[in-house]
Amino acid sequence: MFASKKALLFIANGSEETEVVVPIDVLRRAGIKVTVASIEGSRDALKCAQDTVIVPDISISEVSTDDIYDVVIVPGGEKGAAAMAKNPAVGNLLQQHYSKGKLVAAICAGPLVFQAHKIGIKNATVTAYPECQKELKTDYNIVDQPVHHCELKTNDGEHHMLTSQGPGTAFAFALKIVEILDGSSKVKKIREDMLL
Repeated sequence: MFASKKALLFIANGSEETEVVVPIDVLRRAGIKVTVASIEGSRDALKCAQDTVIVPDISISEVSTDDIYDVVIVPGGEKGAAAMAKNPAVGNLLQQHYSKGKLVAAICAGPLVFQAHKIGIKNATVTAYPECQKELKTDYNIVDQPVHHCELKTNDGEHHMLTSQGPGTAFAFALKIVEILDGSSKVKKIREDMLL
């Protein structure tokens, strides 16, 4: 029997709940094992940007560097993304997965976390929440698309980044992750099941 795909999704106080909950739900419907990791140092409940309370599965300190995920996901939410941008453990896990050719995905203000941790700097094309795009222009090519998949081939290998613009693009973002990891037939089934 083959192993199912695995996703690691970071969460912080102030993360945008739509960008947390929608990817969790869609990926789990696709059979992808999603682990929600708090960057706050414990498994305590976290308050999201619109006051929704979410309990993570684990703390980031419980994520082993031996654990390899098929995708690492960074939600937006201004406060949550700012905390992730300053967190060295987030940066280490993103760098580890990016360097191994695994998909790294960020939505809304999440691409600012990529920028802070130097993921795809100077080579990648990204999209983000419109107010974040000006800051990102110093290090990335910007496209005004709801969801953008950037595949980079460099001297040190192939790298994959997926970015998206915000809460209104959360379903498209999550479905694109499923498509990249498991193909379009899974996406079609999820769309049918969810009446999308």
